[in-house]
Order: sequence, then C-alpha cells, then structure tokens
Amino acid sequence: MRVLIVGAGRIGMHLIRYLSTNDENRLTVIEKKQERCKEASTNSDATILNADGSKPDVLKLAETSQADLVIVTTDDDRANLATTRQAKKEFGVPRLIAVANSPKNKERLREAGADMIICPAELALKDLENLLEKDRAVTLMYRSELDLRIAETIVPLNATLIGKKIHEIQMPEKCRVGLVCRDNSYVFPEPDLELKSGDKVLLLGDAPSVARTVELLRSSETA
Repeated sequence: MRVLIVGAGRIGMHLIRYLSTNDENRLTVIEKKQERCKEASTNSDATILNADGSKPDVLKLAETSQADLVIVTTDDDRANLATTRQAKKEFGVPRLIAVANSPKNKERLREAGADMIICPAELALKDLENLLEKDRAVTLMYRSELDLRIAETIVPLNATLIGKKIHEIQMPEKCRVGLVCRDNSYVFPEPDLELKSGDKVLLLGDAPSVARTVELLRSSETA
C-alpha cells in the first residue's frame, strides 16, 4: 500500500513508526521542519520530503495521485485544510484521514474532502470523562461526526429498575441496549429480558441520550 503522511509531528511520527513495521507499505513523508525530517529518516525507510505539504507542486513531487492513503497530521489546521482539499480534489486520492487540532475545524475538513477526521482534543476529553465517570459508565467508542456513543454501565445492587423488562424501560428515543453481559457470558436484549443487579449493559445512541440512559439504569431509591 502506498501511504503519504503530511506532517511528522507527534501523531505523524507515531504513524511513521507503525506503518514502517509492515514491509508491504511504501511510505512517503512530507514535513517542513528539518529536524523532524531527520527523525523520520532515522525511524523509517520512507521517502522524506522537507517541504510544505499544502503546496500543489510538493504534492505532485510526492506522487500523491498514486497514493492509496493520505494522512494529514500537521499541527496547523489551515495547512491540514489546504492539503486535504488539494489531495482530494486535484489529485483524487481514494482515502484521506485528517487531524483536526481544533474541534471547530472538523466540519471544514469534512467539506474539504476528508474521509475520516481525528480530533485529539475530543479524544482526550472522552478519556477524562471516563476517568470522572468510572463508577457510572465507560465510553467504548465515540464517533463525533455521527454523534454516536457506545458505553457500558453496570446495574447497581439498589437500582430501581431491577426486575424490569427491557420493553418496560422508558429510554430516550435515540438510545438502545445493544448487549447485556451477565454471569461471565452475554445475552441479547430481547424485549422480555429482565435486568438484574450486576448486569453490564451496553448502550448505543447519541451522546446525550446514552448519558440519560446511564442515569436511568443506575438510579436508586436512595439516590
């Protein structure tokens, strides 16, 4: 697979090391800072271009039109937007992943043609939420572009919904029970399944609805 990485900062360098472990990958890296180029050269056998990846002539030199995957990871969202737009609309790359350093630029990157957008700031916030809510729910996946959250919560001993059937629970419209883990196994959430204390419940839906359902499942008469 031919991969082009634009930006050899913290995220880009990690990807360079990772992708270099597979001999089937043909890797090209574009990076403006010379010291980062030296580090990328030391940690991989990639073709390194010390240049501005947002410039069309540089992307042409990097044979962007031949790439199977382009990953744009600079720490400048303006550069990421320009590179994404050029790579997608002028060079027609089939798959492009872009980093949004600021959440407010995610939609702009999507409009520029990014197939997938990663926002480190949002991921860090989700990790922090998991730490703060570790006794209530753990987020297993969050797709901000879809506002989709998959979370797991445990039904406590004193929950008011113990003994209630799935279809009897007044959950938000945009939340569903995906799976119930019980006694070192799992059961599918049929409408007549009764909840028991200690059940690990997998929830899917938009973030606000999942949060409300977590509170509903964990509510107790002493709460």
